[in-house]
Amino acid sequence: MDRRRFLEALAAAGFSQALPARAADRKPAFAADPFALGVASGYPAPDGMVLWTRLVADPGTAAVPVSWEVASDDGMRSVVARGAADADPAWGHSVHVEPRGLAADRWYWFRFRAGDALSPVGRTRTAPAPGSPVRSWRSSSPGGATNWS
Repeated sequence: MDRRRFLEALAAAGFSQALPARAADRKPAFAADPFALGVASGYPAPDGMVLWTRLVADPGTAAVPVSWEVASDDGMRSVVARGAADADPAWGHSVHVEPRGLAADRWYWFRFRAGDALSPVGRTRTAPAPGSPVRSWRSSSPGGATNWS
């Protein structure tokens, strides 16, 4: 008996509700905004960057499926990359993704979705291509962090 026939037989016998759902099949529900900590990005590369978020609502102990999108416009109408990852409880229900294949030295907008909850839209930028001229450079450092005697 193959898996499909076995599951059909269990469902016919009334056992389907006792079987655990796959994480990808679950649509989590949250009592509060799971994206209350917002979204972030960093480690830009010429073809991508790292995007991350952390779910703060109590999603239980199971991994929570989270989808993500990167768009070329702030209204998220021109999606250029998308994917999915699990917010694993072993990592505090955080998600880190690395979209690739994006254009160098360009602004992008991104967001995450968990169940019906949608994160705020974040803005990020890819790094310039290697060897391209640098138009400007900004740097900062904390003042008063060093004590010289």
